[in-house]
Amino acid sequence: MPIIYVHGVNVRSRDGFLALTDYLRRYLAPVIADDPENVLIDDVFWGDKGVSFAWGGQSRPRSQLIGMGAGARELQPVEGALAATAFAAALDRVPEPQAPAAPATGGLAAGGPGGAAPPSARELRLSQLSREDLSDFLTAAIIAADPEPSPTRTARILAADAIAMDPATGAALARAKTPANEVRMAMALLQERAPTEGGLAGMGGGGFWADLGDRVSEATRRALGLPTYAASVVAAELRKPLNDMVSVFLGDVMVYLQGRGAVPEPGPIQRLLLDKLSTAQANAASRNDEPLVVLTHSMGGQLVWDAVSHFMPRTPALRDVRIDFWCATASQVGFFEDAKLFIERDPAYKTGHPVPFPKAQLGHWWNVWDHNDFISFTAKGIVDGVDDEAYSSGMSLISAHGGYLERPSFFRQFALKLEAARAKGWSRP
Repeated sequence: MPIIYVHGVNVRSRDGFLALTDYLRRYLAPVIADDPENVLIDDVFWGDKGVSFAWGGQSRPRSQLIGMGAGARELQPVEGALAATAFAAALDRVPEPQAPAAPATGGLAAGGPGGAAPPSARELRLSQLSREDLSDFLTAAIIAADPEPSPTRTARILAADAIAMDPATGAALARAKTPANEVRMAMALLQERAPTEGGLAGMGGGGFWADLGDRVSEATRRALGLPTYAASVVAAELRKPLNDMVSVFLGDVMVYLQGRGAVPEPGPIQRLLLDKLSTAQANAASRNDEPLVVLTHSMGGQLVWDAVSHFMPRTPALRDVRIDFWCATASQVGFFEDAKLFIERDPAYKTGHPVPFPKAQLGHWWNVWDHNDFISFTAKGIVDGVDDEAYSSGMSLISAHGGYLERPSFFRQFALKLEAARAKGWSRP
């Protein structure tokens, strides 16, 4: 049974896919094959065909805050803490909020008159979190301490998930008398379970584990006592990362739309996808006709929809290729159909008249979006028969777009969906 992954925009290497493979093999492959270690797991890497900027992104305006461009001004202490906390998503290492030297005016109140920061009287107790929440919390901390996707980071996240799911962990944390003791205990458990690759230092010796412990400690202190922040400050300081994300997003989208082609001549990106699907179908047939599962992120969803709605049904050599289960995370398929941007676009399909489900080429479509992910869209009511659900990554606006694919809790939910589809015979005609 093959599993094919199609990435989204702003991807220029296969590192993200390589970090993803352990999740796919651990959580998904056992649901759909008796020999999960032999399941074909492959990706459609099209990032090298994405947008390139002739002026190096010079068109993106620079922020006016925190030294990001001309006219920068110095932030007041509370104001700086508010902006920093917003970007760090409560997990990055930020200074403790301090009251300004002089009473602030202008509405930047953070818990009291004059803008004074409120005391953080309560701390988050790890022992009070559910197993899933503890897994997500530790996962977010690991990602903050190790920002680049890699197999090593995946291994650490999987170790954290195993600890969080272990009933003995909750009992051990409950015996800790203070939040600090809970953190020390969690870090000790992590070090025992995580891979012992060379160069990893212990908590007392600095390095990754010490940094992770600091981040978890800071997060527990701030989780229940974060100051409120001024929307204007946050919006302005978010401009640079949002500009970066949106400009590359739009660039990659335009490159695909301009060169996607149509039957009988698919463009280079579509050709990559169609060739991978054909190879995967042959692999499935050689393994007792096992199901074909596709996972997409962001723009990868639009590539798959163009394939199942246009290229596959209209190409004789591809008519027998069928995706049994498709999970689209953070996609814009609903938006693209709403705006009639797909190759197959019929104005007759509109409010009250959804697009028919492409049953010949697709068995089950699970469309997953996040309330915090501002470029993920629902397809409910737009495409008939779609299994459309929200998933909360608990991440900030910037991080939420990719947060789905680094949460063990998400892959456990994915596995349950696959089990349900298998029980129904993969909805094969």
